[in-house]
Amino acid sequence: MHYPFLKNLGASVPEHIQPAASKPVNLKSAIDKANLTEMWDMILTLDYGVSEVADLSPEKQDEFLNVMSLLLKAFNR
Repeated sequence: MHYPFLKNLGASVPEHIQPAASKPVNLKSAIDKANLTEMWDMILTLDYGVSEVADLSPEKQDEFLNVMSLLLKAFNR
């Protein structure tokens, strides 16, 4: 099992647990600093159909944050 700390909970734990998306702490502030906030909101709304990143599934959160990281790198050259 990849999550030994869950053994101590006493409950049955599925073999494959959905990992939580890890958010880069500074990504949103870097997006704001690069004046890409409107792009953040547009992609989130039009492509994902939500208004907040927290409303996305963990897979979609990772996908969205990866897209935004790539855009940030592209615009900061």
